[in-house]
Amino acid sequence: MERRDYFILPLIVIATVLVVAVPVEAALRIFFPYSEADRCVVYGDPRPSAFHATPNCASRIKVPEGPWVDMTYNACGYRSTDPCTPKQPESLRLAVIGSSLAAGYLVPYEDSVSARARESLRALCRLPVDVQNLGAEGNMGVRLTASAEAAAALDPDAIVLVVSPTDLVLDNAMDQEAPAPGAIAKHQTGWIQELKVQLSRSRLLYMESYLLLRNDDNYVPIYRRSGHKADYMRLPLSQDWQGRLAHLERDIERVRAAIGPDIPLVILFAPERAQAAMLAAPHLAKGMAPAHLQTEIARRAQAHGASFADMSMRIPPGTPSSSIYYAMNGHLNGEGHGLLAEALVGGLFDARIPAFAAACAAPPATAALTPG
Repeated sequence: MERRDYFILPLIVIATVLVVAVPVEAALRIFFPYSEADRCVVYGDPRPSAFHATPNCASRIKVPEGPWVDMTYNACGYRSTDPCTPKQPESLRLAVIGSSLAAGYLVPYEDSVSARARESLRALCRLPVDVQNLGAEGNMGVRLTASAEAAAALDPDAIVLVVSPTDLVLDNAMDQEAPAPGAIAKHQTGWIQELKVQLSRSRLLYMESYLLLRNDDNYVPIYRRSGHKADYMRLPLSQDWQGRLAHLERDIERVRAAIGPDIPLVILFAPERAQAAMLAAPHLAKGMAPAHLQTEIARRAQAHGASFADMSMRIPPGTPSSSIYYAMNGHLNGEGHGLLAEALVGGLFDARIPAFAAACAAPPATAALTPG
C-alpha cells in the first residue's frame, strides 16, 4: 500500500460514514423528536425555596422513545387538574412532594401517580378526593422544606414524599448552591462535557442504544459494571451510599418538622430500572441485593414517624423493565406510574391513616393482607 493510501483510506471511510449517517440522523430527528425541558418550571432561585411551575402554565415535552406529553399546572403552579383552593368540608386531600418522578415527568397527567391514585381513591371513598402534586425536578435536599411547608398549607389529610435511588444521588447536589436552569446534576465542564452533550443529542446513537438496552439481559450487566452508581445494591453499603441514606434521613426530619406531628407522612419508594429488573428476574441479581435499600429507607422513615410504601412489591415476576420504564431516560412510564399508584393507595390503608380509614373501603389486596 502506498504512503498516500494511509491518508486517503481513512478519509474514504469517514466520508462513507457521513454519507450514510447524516441522512439517517436527519430522518430520525423528524420521526423521533426530542424536547426534554419543561419551560413552565422555574429554576435558579438562590434561596432554599422549592422549584415550582408558573401558575396556569402549559408546555410540551418528549423523549425519542416516548409520546408528546402536556405538562399543565393549576393556579398554584402544581401539576393537578384539581383547584388548589382551600379544602372543601367533608372531602379528602392528598399532597405529593418530591422531584421529577413525583411530578410525573414524561407521563401524561391521567397516567401519573397522582391522577391514578386519585381515581382509585375516588372509587374507594365516599367523600370527594383531590390530589395536589407539588413535585418538580430538583426538589430534594433543603428544597423539601419549602415543598413540605407549601403542602401543609393545603390542609391535606396526608403528604406523600416520593423517593428513588436517583433522588438520593440528587439529594447531595440540592444541598449545595442552587443549580442554574438545565444544569441539575451536571458537574463536568469544558470540551468533554460539551462532547457528551452533543453525542447525547444524536438520535442515531440514542435509538441504537435504545434497541440494545431495552433488553434486560443486555442492560443489567452493563449497569452492574457502572461502578459506584450500582453500589446501593452491593453489601456492605459503601460510604457514599451510607452518606446518601443519612441525607435522606435528614430530609425526612426536615419534612416532619415543616408539616408538624399531626399530618401523616408516607415515604413512597420507586426502584430504579436495573433494580426493578433484578427484582423481577432473580437470575440477573446474582451477587447483588436489590431489596436492601428499601429496607434501610423503611427503617429510617418509621424512626421519624412516617409510613413506608414500596412499589417494588407491586412488580409482577418476569416483568421486562422496559415495559414500566423509559429504557434510555430511566423515568417510569405510564405503566410504571400505575404500579407506583397501587403502592401509594395500598400504603395509605396499610398505615391506617385516620381520614382515609374512616371514609374509604380498603382496596381488595390490602384488605386481604391487613389483619382485622
